[in-house]
Amino acid sequence: MKKIVLLGAFVASALMVNAQTVGKVFVGENEGKGFQLGSDKSMNTVLEATKAYNAVNHEAEIALWSAEMVKKDGENHKKSMASLTSVTNKPMAMLPIKIQGSNNEIVMVQSTEERVFKNGSKQNLNLFELFFIDKAGKIENFQQYVNIPATNEYGKTSGGKYISSKPGSEADGRSLQFSNRGEVAAIENLAKAWNAMDVKAFADIIADEVSIEAYNGTKSKLTKAMLPAEFAQYKSLDWKPGLILPFKLTNTDPASGILVYSSEKRVLKDGTVWDKELVELFGFNLAGKIDSITQFAREKTKK
Repeated sequence: MKKIVLLGAFVASALMVNAQTVGKVFVGENEGKGFQLGSDKSMNTVLEATKAYNAVNHEAEIALWSAEMVKKDGENHKKSMASLTSVTNKPMAMLPIKIQGSNNEIVMVQSTEERVFKNGSKQNLNLFELFFIDKAGKIENFQQYVNIPATNEYGKTSGGKYISSKPGSEADGRSLQFSNRGEVAAIENLAKAWNAMDVKAFADIIADEVSIEAYNGTKSKLTKAMLPAEFAQYKSLDWKPGLILPFKLTNTDPASGILVYSSEKRVLKDGTVWDKELVELFGFNLAGKIDSITQFAREKTKK
C-alpha cells in the first residue's frame, strides 16, 4: 500500500512539473503565455529526421514533414541534399516544449554538424535549431541559428589580413569582413549613371570631392561641378562590372572599400577608343558616398 501511495505521489509530482508554466512569449498571437514541457514523442520525431538527414535520404526525411512544409520547401531540400557527399549531425541536447494551451510542440536542439559537399567544400557548424511539431506529430516548420567555428573552410564573418605600409599602426594586421551598407547597389547604380552620362544620378552617389588615382599613376580630384565637362568629352560609355566585393577592416568604423573587377569601353568624340579590363578600389566614406577611386588596368584579353 505504501509503495502505491509513493508511486501515486511520484506520478502526481511529475504531472505537476509537466503542467508548470515557465517563461513568457512577448510578441504575436501567444503574447503573455508561458511554456510547458513537451513530449518525448516529438523529440523522437526529430531524432528520426536527423537519422534520415545523416543518411542523406531526402525521401525518408520529408516523410516526417507536414504536407504544407513538403510543398513549400521539399524541392529546395532535395536540391540541397543532392549537393552533399555526406553530412554528420550530432545532437548534444534536446528539449521539447510547448506554448501554454497549445497542442503543437517545439523541440529545441543543440548540435554540431559536419558537411562534405560534392564540389569539394567542407563545412563545420555549431547549431541551435527549433523544430516545430504539429498536433499530428509532423515537422511543420524549422529554424536554424548558426555559430561558425574559426576552423571552418568558409562562411566566417571575417578573414584575410590587412598589411599596412605603416607597421604597428592601428589598422596593421586587422582581418577583413564583408560590409553591407548598400555598396553593391551603389556600384550598380553608378555604372548605370556612368553609361547613361546622367550627371544628377552620378552626383548622388559620390562625395563632394573624389580622389582619383588612375591606372597610369596620375592623381586628380573630381567634384560634382566637374561632371558635365567630364561626360561632354565622350560619345559613348560602356562600363560592365563583373565582380563587386564590399569589405571593411574588422572592428573599425563603417567606412568601407569596394573591389570591382570590370571591363570598360569609352568612345571619345574625337574618335579615340579606350577599351580595357579594370580592377578598381572604391572608397566609401562614413556617409556612404564614394570619396576615392584607385584604378588598375590592362588591355582586354584577345579571344
